[in-house]
Amino acid sequence: MSIPPLAPDRAAGYRDELRVLEDEFARAMTQMYQVGNHITRVRASLDRAVQPPPAVPAAAPFEAAHTSVHPPVAAPAAPAGPAQAPPSPPPFVPALPPREPWWQREGVIAKVLAAVGAGITLIGIAFLLAIAIQAGYFGPLARVLTGGILAVALVAAALVVKRRQDTAVGALGLAATGFAAGYLDIVAITRIYEWVPAALGLVLAGLVAVAGLVLARLWGSQLLAVLIVLGVAVLAPVVGDTHVLLVGAFLLTMTIASYAAQVGRRWPVLELVRIVPTTLYALVAVAGQDSSHDGTVMAVVLALFVLATTVLPLRREIAGRLSLPPALAGLAAVASAPALLAGALEDRWLGVLVLGVLTAAHLVGAWFGPAAGVPSVHRLREISLAIAAVALTVLVFRAFDDAYQPLALLVLALAWVAAAAATRDASVAAIAFPVAVVGLLTGSRHLPALTNRSMATTVEPEHVLEGVALVALLLLLGIMWHRIWPRSEEVARASWAAAALALAFPLVLGGAVLGGLLDVGDQPAASGFLVGHALSTVVWMGIAAALLVRGLRGDAEAGTAVRAGLGLAAIAVGKLLFFDLSALSGLSRVLSFIVAGILLLGMGVGYAQALERARRRRTPVDNSSPGAPLPPTV
Repeated sequence: MSIPPLAPDRAAGYRDELRVLEDEFARAMTQMYQVGNHITRVRASLDRAVQPPPAVPAAAPFEAAHTSVHPPVAAPAAPAGPAQAPPSPPPFVPALPPREPWWQREGVIAKVLAAVGAGITLIGIAFLLAIAIQAGYFGPLARVLTGGILAVALVAAALVVKRRQDTAVGALGLAATGFAAGYLDIVAITRIYEWVPAALGLVLAGLVAVAGLVLARLWGSQLLAVLIVLGVAVLAPVVGDTHVLLVGAFLLTMTIASYAAQVGRRWPVLELVRIVPTTLYALVAVAGQDSSHDGTVMAVVLALFVLATTVLPLRREIAGRLSLPPALAGLAAVASAPALLAGALEDRWLGVLVLGVLTAAHLVGAWFGPAAGVPSVHRLREISLAIAAVALTVLVFRAFDDAYQPLALLVLALAWVAAAAATRDASVAAIAFPVAVVGLLTGSRHLPALTNRSMATTVEPEHVLEGVALVALLLLLGIMWHRIWPRSEEVARASWAAAALALAFPLVLGGAVLGGLLDVGDQPAASGFLVGHALSTVVWMGIAAALLVRGLRGDAEAGTAVRAGLGLAAIAVGKLLFFDLSALSGLSRVLSFIVAGILLLGMGVGYAQALERARRRRTPVDNSSPGAPLPPTV
């Protein structure tokens, strides 16, 4: 009895199953070789560590009853000494079968020939149509009909090829070419012959793209989906031409609608071609828009949609229920660029509103985005925090006048650093630190006003507030660093020392403003400036005294406190001798030197007494021999 031959499709299925089984068998054999090598190495290490006891002839019967399963190793006839373990055998490395060249793999040559043949055939058809058009055989209607028929025929041929072949290479090439022909046909009826309006042309292009995405989903082909979406993204500006709102609405609709093609699948390239072209067009629309604000609306909707579709898959309970794949977090920043540009270029309060909405959305995204356990390409938390920081900085420049922008930047930096210190979140601190640097650079612009008495008349009340915010920012920076990175305590201490020195900003600037308000003397602002400098020297001396007293506690921070107190006292004395002596005059100079001298004397006497009391507490009293003389005290 003869066995009937297998059908081609069943034979192909058996070959695939056999190939899978062979691969699994090869992997299992490789693992067995690795386990055998590991056993050999462990046995050799055990033989080295545990040496067999010397043989005793009298105990031969007992030893024979307790021998191990391994045969004993005969000792060589050598001088007495420690027994040497046998050398471990070299590890066995299984020989892997040679890899098959790619051109010998099953079906590769057929795929290449099919793809090249399809392309050559399409080029020949294009040449044939071009010759017919040049000869006058085809009019406009015939050309359009021929293009449509060709597009449908190519897609139908792709369906037939896909059904008859196991591989989809040839079918994908035919389908992509057919949809491209359909796009070109739409360009012809809208832009070349102008038979239909641009709106209808975009609707037709959208229907073609939806059909292509459905086919790509059925075939599980990211390549076909990418070609479909990329083709319609290039087609839309050509069809719409000057209709910015129409093209923007179409691209935005396609970006939103094509998201359904990614549900249940991880297609990162499709995600890129869905978002990047629309973002580029939104940037152009925002930069070239008039009073209609069409580009701004498109930019805001795009940013919010991409952010939402990036946040939702990161929530495991939502992603598992809806089969949402994790999105590329960097695209949330890319899609937010048009909204940031709109906030910078729009009317003042409309720009502030756009930036406020963008900031709030990204802060929510950072709050709901997981902080750990997420691959770097899907980590939205840091990206959203960075976008929120940039948007808030731009918002400060748009919402406040030039006089109050530095103070607003310092307050913004204070808010970021306080949030990082309160949450102890390294991600928030990584964003807060550069914002704080911008605030510190902004506040340091008043350094000339601290040394030039003639600038005292230019100091305003908001400048004093900037000085206060500068000191508070340095203090909070030290607290933030101490809480998040306690191992690098030196940075926190440096920040606190800078805060102590920065106290001169509010004192000197405040003295100048107060002197101008009191209007006493010929130069009231300059007089207040001098009083502020004298007061800052006294305050530095007081802080130095407090640090020295803190150093008497004898704990781990005592040495640091003493060094900091002595350093600050030295800076105060240096300022007193090299600046106050020449800059101050009259009563302010007298008061500065007298008060500073008294503080130094008091610090010396008080520190000596406190040191003596601390020494007495640390020295135990010996009552074992009452007649012994007491030790002398210093």
